[in-house]
Amino acid sequence: MTLDRRRRASAGDLLFPHVYASSWIDGKGPYSAQAANIATSEAEAIARVDEAKAKGQTGVKFYGTFNPAWLRPAIAEAHKLGLHVHGHIPAGIRPLDAVDAGYDEITHINWVIMQALPDSVIEVSNGIMRFEGPGRYAKDVDLDGPAMRAILGAMVQKHISSDPTMVAFEGLYVPDNGDLSPAYSPFVGTLPPSVERGFRSGGFAVPKDLTRADYRASWARMVALLGRMHKAGIRIVAGTDGSGIEIIRELEIYQEAGFNAAEALAAATIEPARLNGVEETTGSIKVGKTADLVLIEGDPSVRLADLRQTRQVVLAGRPLDPDALRTAAGFSGRPR
Repeated sequence: MTLDRRRRASAGDLLFPHVYASSWIDGKGPYSAQAANIATSEAEAIARVDEAKAKGQTGVKFYGTFNPAWLRPAIAEAHKLGLHVHGHIPAGIRPLDAVDAGYDEITHINWVIMQALPDSVIEVSNGIMRFEGPGRYAKDVDLDGPAMRAILGAMVQKHISSDPTMVAFEGLYVPDNGDLSPAYSPFVGTLPPSVERGFRSGGFAVPKDLTRADYRASWARMVALLGRMHKAGIRIVAGTDGSGIEIIRELEIYQEAGFNAAEALAAATIEPARLNGVEETTGSIKVGKTADLVLIEGDPSVRLADLRQTRQVVLAGRPLDPDALRTAAGFSGRPR
């Protein structure tokens, strides 16, 4: 679907953001990703990588049921073809193993902290334990301990990026049933009622032997981890793993973790451009670059929340009315 939309956009038949698509590759099992391209052997894994290149995709994303034994050959093929390698960490191994196998990026903050979690979590991390494990144990992780020093040191040494999708985990661990995650509260009253009710379903169900306070403590440790990663010089690229409207909250969390406003903004602009090798044409405002930008009422360099006050969108040089875009997407007005 994404590739089809990209083709239509290139032909001038569709307004669509610039997309640098990855192929989602997983193994076969009860927890296989439903939309993934499945590999059942090393040869098939390499073939899935070749198919990604042939389709014009720019990366491959490995998932939790992918056989760890196939990582090195599949990643070697991806790098030979110039593809970016990222993803979850296959069950049974830790993030440091994936980095050693050739990952360029670890997707989602939970996989980074998995380096310090018990074997009982790692063995089944392709299922619900990838959420429950960090919620249960992250609060007790020593960020200065040998496990975390090892993974952060390797990420620095090998220039491994992170797309932490912090908002996804804030939404899992922080809100009680009936509460809105901070990512959605600015949109209250503008969302379709059924959508707002869905956002009020609360976070991940807390196991009987834990409390919401335990999960919130684990969330706070993940925010602290993000701060350590940023301070160490690990490239952070902003994503949400959500519907898209969470991106401003993502940047606010970065600021809570110790980024200044300019660094948080860079994580959503020039840093992803650099990761995709297109920083000469996009990712910042400069004469000669593609006009991909927004005009904001306010000053995001002082208050990141002002990013929600978009008054003009320019996509590849084409001016778009953000209020009309909001209406088309089902919003009844501007966010607070």
